[in-house]
Amino acid sequence: MKRLPVHLFSCVVAAVLIALLLTAEAAEAAAWTVVPSPSPGVAGNVLPAVASVSANDVWAVGEATDATGRQLTLTEHWNGTAWSVVASPNVGSANNTLLAVAAVSTTDVWAVGRAEGPGGAQAPPLIEHWNGTSWSIVTAPKHVGVLDGITAISTNDVWAVGQFSNASGVFQTLIEHWNGHTWRVVSSPNASTHNNFLNGVTAASASDIWAVGDFLPAANVPEQTLILHWDGTSWSVVASPNVGSGFNVLFAAAAVATNDVWAVGEFGTPSGLGTLIEQWNGSSWSVISSPSAGELRGIAIISATDIWAVGSVISSGVEQTVIEQWNGTSWSVVSSPNPSASINILDGAAANPSSGQAWAVGAFANASSILQTLTEFNP
Repeated sequence: MKRLPVHLFSCVVAAVLIALLLTAEAAEAAAWTVVPSPSPGVAGNVLPAVASVSANDVWAVGEATDATGRQLTLTEHWNGTAWSVVASPNVGSANNTLLAVAAVSTTDVWAVGRAEGPGGAQAPPLIEHWNGTSWSIVTAPKHVGVLDGITAISTNDVWAVGQFSNASGVFQTLIEHWNGHTWRVVSSPNASTHNNFLNGVTAASASDIWAVGDFLPAANVPEQTLILHWDGTSWSVVASPNVGSGFNVLFAAAAVATNDVWAVGEFGTPSGLGTLIEQWNGSSWSVISSPSAGELRGIAIISATDIWAVGSVISSGVEQTVIEQWNGTSWSVVSSPNPSASINILDGAAANPSSGQAWAVGAFANASSILQTLTEFNP
């Protein structure tokens, strides 16, 4: 066997050591960490969604519960150094919750959710807008319902999805569109005459938009995945797979390209929950192997080979955060912090392709079992 000259061997060893050190440094630099965030609600705080404009311009939205038990809108902003609460309005005197957020620019950010009427009655969805200075309520169509997801393509092209309860008490899909002047309801199909829900939405382009959720095929039958597609003219149901014979739900979606779209959620197993990941390849949706138990509620894309999915799993009686990463070939579980000894939840994720940074948001229970905002960061 040929041997390397001593000086060449030394160079190779040095190069290997340097590579190992750089790899270790990269791994350390890539660790997720908890970043302190305000929790103004004395009785509870939750951040279900986050959107990134740039490395120093990130928004997280949700709700804060006051001493009377009323849920109020909560908007928090990251300026590159710290999170702070930014005042946001509420409708009426009942509960208000922001469930999703999307950004066009630093002066054009949208948040949607639900606002209850008197006595908890159904009301039109809650829609709010940030103009660079303040948040304001934008009139929603006079159509009751809840908006759970939003995607912003441009300043005059924003989509929000959710559901409403019809006169028979059956939930039906709800899709609304902003054209730069007003919001309007856009006709959307349902997969069955039973409950249909839309939880998330993403856009590959103005004429290539995906909404995901779940539906009941029939009474006493477990939920199945529901995926709708907008082709620039109308929405249609697109076939999507399910795992096992239990329930399947999709909570969020994100698009890399027209032939590379992802959706995440959960499916039921005899022992609990399994994380569900599906991918669109331009022709069909398929289930992609996911290594963790639990559920995935948020997904964020940096590139086709760098995608994050976040959620939670119950382990040994403790609800713990779950973060998975796609490297272009497979998904793997990445270590994520848990500040609480009882409840840790990640509900939403956002990434900035320019900086490569990612955020995950949710909630954790403090020593008094009061939910506090949770923001985790990957540099």
